Amino acid sequence: MTRGLENTDSQIRGRLIDSALAIIDRDGIDGARLRDIVEHAGMTTGSLYWFFKNRRALVNAALSERYIRKMRQLTDAAEDIIEKGLVVGDPLDLLAEITVRVSDSERVLARRERVQVLAAALDDPVLAKQVADVQRKLLAQLTSVIRSTQEMGIIRADVDAYSVAVMIQSTTVGLASVDLAPDLLPDDGDWIYLMERIVSALRTPGT
Repeated sequence: MTRGLENTDSQIRGRLIDSALAIIDRDGIDGARLRDIVEHAGMTTGSLYWFFKNRRALVNAALSERYIRKMRQLTDAAEDIIEKGLVVGDPLDLLAEITVRVSDSERVLARRERVQVLAAALDDPVLAKQVADVQRKLLAQLTSVIRSTQEMGIIRADVDAYSVAVMIQSTTVGLASVDLAPDLLPDDGDWIYLMERIVSALRTPGT
């Protein structure tokens, strides 16, 4: 395959993924139809099947691309903080914000998509490496930011920074296990209280 065809294939695949994401956002994951996706992309169904063997493969690729894009946005933001040597605001307030609003519809949808990406990665070595690489970078950057806050005396010095970074990431993913039914979700007030207690335990006494 020539270089020009590689570029064309990459662009076509990208258009299909972007169109899939647009239709998913409009109609939901279950409501996204291949006909609507190819129409949105201005392509034919045959073009779609050249790149994706079925609807599920396209949806997984689209959700995976969105997940990786979001993670890269986070890594870029963390990198900016590290390069400037500046932590904006209280990082523990940020931690609390990340872990609350457990029943918020946008958070529930984001968790659902993340779990689908992780599940797809189990059967796709290329995707698994992409997700692992961006996750590795994000955890390293979060760890660096947390260590900076420890040097500032905000977070306790006896707490492992990497463990805190993993906790931030894993808490939101773990909540997906209770998204299967509304009655499994904890009360928002009770959950917020618990998160506040955890954040308080991380804070250096007197700060």
